[in-house]
Amino acid sequence: MFDVISIGAATADIFLKSKNLLESSRYLSLKRSSKGEVSDSLICSGGGATNSATTFSRLGLKSAVLSLIGSDPLSEYIKNDLLKEKIDTQFLVNNKKDNTDFSVILVASDGIRSILTNRGSTRLESSNIPMTKLKTKWFYITSLEGNLSLLEELIGYAKENDIKISFNPGLRELNQRRELIPLLKHLDFLLLNRQEAEILANLSRKDISFWDKLKTFSPLVAVTNGRLGAKIITGNESYYSPIKNIHPVDETGAGDAFGSAFVAALINDRPLPECLDWGIKNSASVVSALGAKTGILTINKIRNS
Repeated sequence: MFDVISIGAATADIFLKSKNLLESSRYLSLKRSSKGEVSDSLICSGGGATNSATTFSRLGLKSAVLSLIGSDPLSEYIKNDLLKEKIDTQFLVNNKKDNTDFSVILVASDGIRSILTNRGSTRLESSNIPMTKLKTKWFYITSLEGNLSLLEELIGYAKENDIKISFNPGLRELNQRRELIPLLKHLDFLLLNRQEAEILANLSRKDISFWDKLKTFSPLVAVTNGRLGAKIITGNESYYSPIKNIHPVDETGAGDAFGSAFVAALINDRPLPECLDWGIKNSASVVSALGAKTGILTINKIRNS
């Protein structure tokens, strides 16, 4: 029995910082035909499923990853990276006909990043999932690349087996808004960033009915807003926390860090304000270092920070 199984993308991520990157308010670029030095770099496993599973493991929970990867050296790298974090990899499925997804992430001096992703045919399908073997207390579902039929199947299995569900949809799910909304009422926790929340609600955050609309989708909703912090709403209760006073190095993985630490606190039966605090602390620590995993906190650090 696992505490939580993270479901979604597993990638290899290459982070690069360089003084040769040209920065403006809208663009992060390189001169054509130029050569430059890399000032800082990192290669690690990434994707919402592996990022969240790392938080769960470091916070003392028994975690596993369910993802579709390729059959190439990068797939072995991802598996070994997860094993180092004491994450179970039995649900990693190798697609023998394609390569593993990878991303090159260019990080600006203020921590804002631009991401180039090479996606293979690694979208999870029902045929990849050994449903009856998924013995866990929680599903932590990240983007399924628009596969709403799989989401519905996972929700059905969870309800039949008393498994709680957290979901952080991606744009491919949100672009099917009409079909997605009826599924959200079955969740225990819905995680969105501000842009995702506005797409789902079909309203601006400044609209007077924005928060009331979000409450109709799921029993517990969190909306992160970058450097402005995060807000959670449930029933007639709401809680807000600003981000901690930090100097961002790399904003990659901030949402994964917040959501997974929040759910870890729920699993530990912490009250909602403390769940929010765990999410904010983990997110602040992650953006203080290069990469989506470097700054993920351990249980002792999150309790004592």
